[in-house]
Amino acid sequence: MKYFGLLLLIITLSSCNVMKAPEFTGISNIDLKKNKQGKTVLVAYAKYHNPNLLGGKFKIKDVKVFVNDKFFANLNSETYKVPSVKDFEIPLEVDFDASFFKKKGNFINAISNALQNKLSVHYQGKIYYVSHKLNIPYKIDYTQDVKIFK
Repeated sequence: MKYFGLLLLIITLSSCNVMKAPEFTGISNIDLKKNKQGKTVLVAYAKYHNPNLLGGKFKIKDVKVFVNDKFFANLNSETYKVPSVKDFEIPLEVDFDASFFKKKGNFINAISNALQNKLSVHYQGKIYYVSHKLNIPYKIDYTQDVKIFK
């Protein structure tokens, strides 16, 4: 009985470990690529580190994508598993809508940027980490220039 109490105390103290939200470490590799269907997509990777022994899930909800300071698309994506005690990336993909450049002003801006070989891409919104009773929002506000032609 004496050992049972000690074992119970050890289990209780070790389970009181505070869950920490995964650390956002940045966005990398924003690029224009072709997907499996042959469509051009705008791809980026949100990078994180999870210090917890338990994993969780990330939900992407209402992240807005701007190209050259003009609204381009909403990024609503599937749920991604978060591995335990590991660095990981979440892909952020947006279908590249060619009709975006047909709007007045966007076409001239697109020609100008094509000559400069770059697009300014801005991600803004929230990604949510969900694990057990935690639901932690991460604010995303990141801009990067992307080369159009390699």
